[in-house]
Amino acid sequence: MRPHRVAHCGRLLLAAALLAGGLQVQAAPWQPVDDAEIVETLPLLGAYAAEQRALRARLARQPRDAATALALSRSLLARARADGDARLAGQALGALGAWEGDAAAPVEIRLQRATLHQHLHDFDAAAAELAAVLAGSPRHPQALLTLATVARVQGRYEASDRACTTLAEAGQPLYARACLAENRALRGEADAARRELRALLAAAPEQPDWAGWVRTTMGELELRAGRLDAAIAELHAALRAAPDPYARLALVDALIEARRWTEAQSMLAADAGDGDALLLRRAIVARGLGMPEADALRRELAARYAQAALRPEAAAVHARERARFALEVEGDAPRAVALARANLRTQREAIDLVILTRAARAAGDASAVAEAAALAARIGLRDVRLGAAEGRS
Repeated sequence: MRPHRVAHCGRLLLAAALLAGGLQVQAAPWQPVDDAEIVETLPLLGAYAAEQRALRARLARQPRDAATALALSRSLLARARADGDARLAGQALGALGAWEGDAAAPVEIRLQRATLHQHLHDFDAAAAELAAVLAGSPRHPQALLTLATVARVQGRYEASDRACTTLAEAGQPLYARACLAENRALRGEADAARRELRALLAAAPEQPDWAGWVRTTMGELELRAGRLDAAIAELHAALRAAPDPYARLALVDALIEARRWTEAQSMLAADAGDGDALLLRRAIVARGLGMPEADALRRELAARYAQAALRPEAAAVHARERARFALEVEGDAPRAVALARANLRTQREAIDLVILTRAARAAGDASAVAEAAALAARIGLRDVRLGAAEGRS
């Protein structure tokens, strides 16, 4: 069984989904005045449309049917990930509404709610759901690995370590080792983490999804270590092992870092998707290459973000991307600083601090540079991109 993949909000659930498959600044919401008023009709496109219509009809007849609720919720989340549309993730949560406040909710319902809260960047809510699962099943592997990723993205590495370590006790030693190696890499122990990840590649040579995940982790390690060519090579290898939307975007980002604009453009041109994450990178590359369509891409993305900002649940989801857009597309460094600071209130991955640092340098904001450095020191993050100015335009 192939795992579900995460292409929007980082690698938060990539590992947990793999484990589940097995190893062999915010606007007030608009309130309609009448319950019958149609606020908006959301698209149900392609293969999702018929499936979701049937599942909605079945769930309306049997609102406590967990299998149907989970199927609809997962289908909606898959579309939300593909499009970067937080509205659909909100609908996916709504599909599980029959178990709201139910202390006896099935484990799979709680895990799906944790997944959705994580996708919407409500990490505290995700952690609460996972804690409830682990209270009843202290060695539930998927809950442990997901909790480790939640703690990691919040910059709580010791808490992540604890969840990783318990994975070994839960009978998942390879995942425990990979989980701990990723945390070591974040702390700057690149050599040790690199050795461990290479050993883990050899430990499951016939598992392409495993190889794709480990090599993606290695690619991100090399980015933080300032070894751009090595990072690009690892991400190419990850895609050869197991084509994956997240690894593909990570490779595009690495090519952008290296100013290898033409290669990045070629990768983006090969993807027919029109989600916000892809559009952002197309806009960045178009600006980098001075392409005629750069301004049209900028306007389209600005319109999308303006629409998303009307919905409170979308603000956190797009915070990182909006900061990058302000800095790398609009060239508005002070606004990028403000957006990057807001983003850091919910997530503290390495790239989040890098974006604040770059925006602050571009804005000549020494206090924001110092703020990012202090936060990195406090959580124990080491990333060469947070050091001396990189000479980026």
